[in-house]
Amino acid sequence: MLLAIALMANAVIAAPSRPAPSPSAYAWGWPIEAQGSADYYEFTLPLEVYRSVADPELRDIGVFDARGEPVPRWIGKAAAPVPAAGEVRELTVLPVHAPPGTPAGEMKLALERRGDQMTVRIDETAPGAAGARALVAGIADLGGLRADLRAVELEWPREIEPLILEVSVEGSTDLQQWFALGAGTVAGLREADESIEQRRIGLAGRELRYLRLSWNAAPPGWRVTRLVAHFAAAAAPEVREYLPLTPVGRDAADGGWLYDAGAAVAVDRLALELPGEQGLLRANLLAWLPGQSQWQGVHDGLFYRLRRDGAVAESDPLTLVPLRARRWKLVIRSGRSEPAPRLRLGWQPDRILFVAQGESPWRLVAGSASDREQDFPMARRFSDPGMLQLLERTGPAGRATLGARYELGGPRRLEPPRRPEWRRWSLWIALIAGVGVVGGMAWRLLRQGVPDSRSG
Repeated sequence: MLLAIALMANAVIAAPSRPAPSPSAYAWGWPIEAQGSADYYEFTLPLEVYRSVADPELRDIGVFDARGEPVPRWIGKAAAPVPAAGEVRELTVLPVHAPPGTPAGEMKLALERRGDQMTVRIDETAPGAAGARALVAGIADLGGLRADLRAVELEWPREIEPLILEVSVEGSTDLQQWFALGAGTVAGLREADESIEQRRIGLAGRELRYLRLSWNAAPPGWRVTRLVAHFAAAAAPEVREYLPLTPVGRDAADGGWLYDAGAAVAVDRLALELPGEQGLLRANLLAWLPGQSQWQGVHDGLFYRLRRDGAVAESDPLTLVPLRARRWKLVIRSGRSEPAPRLRLGWQPDRILFVAQGESPWRLVAGSASDREQDFPMARRFSDPGMLQLLERTGPAGRATLGARYELGGPRRLEPPRRPEWRRWSLWIALIAGVGVVGGMAWRLLRQGVPDSRSG
């Protein structure tokens, strides 16, 4: 455990002379259930921990061993991987015609080689090929096996708008066996003087060469005039949690709907869920920043949920720079304001790493308003920026989970400490005494400076 000794020594050197708080100085505790043997362990913080702290920055969180001694811990997020530069390429779309309503899966397709090029041929002799036909699908050739296709963007004739259409995307390596890649709603319309466009469909990465796009109940004149493929390396999977919120009231100043998450999680995704089948509004979304005691604008724009010919188009979730906020407000500038929309918050939970130091079992503690008075001793002792790199160089972390929350000092630990009355009276007495001393000195100086009228 050379690593633990080095970290402990570093913490002792940096620590102030005052003793570290005991577990009872915190409101709540959780048993840590470590799996296997490791030099250090890792787990993510559940929402319950966020709702148990006094400090939005999570500085009043600590880890203690079985003897009540603090152990080094680090709280933060994993560094986001740098995405590799992607390729964007336009694809040729070959139309597939069949009797209206024919499923795309019943279309007979064949490969045709012309020199070194392999092309797609639509089998015109398939059953049902005769008679009235409509455009039911489109085929695109990637030119070779690819496993890095992540999305496609569609364009269509603008004159057929307004348009809301559900499009399914499938993949194949041989034009015979097809598998689902994704589906989405494309839209192009104007509502209430607002322009709405949705052209992109995200796809699940699989090895494929051919794409098949299909749809139902397309309007007259529909066709894919341009198809753009987006290729990129597979992104690392993200652990993300979501919390739907209903309003807790309204702001008397501007009528905005108020939402309370109960915790200041670092929100980086946000969606507005509009009630009913049809809804379109322009609104301003704000977050309350405790440190600044004011509302900060987060987004001002259009939110919608529109249905047309059985297809539904919804505004995409917002992607935000992570913002730790508990309270949110929605000010509707135009559109129907009642019933209230539901706000959906998304965030990546913080992870905590702690050294397997001292005696197990370990426990997590959180919630101490007095920590601020002491300049957050747990964070001050164990939040060295180099700790994460030092830990990760030793190898992978052991896994750990939290057990059920239990009470330590209780909710009163979340209340700011009240200064004893004698301190306040002592301060007033000292001030009054100081004024008296200064006044006495001034009086003596004044008497010394006035000449005696009886002299001379």
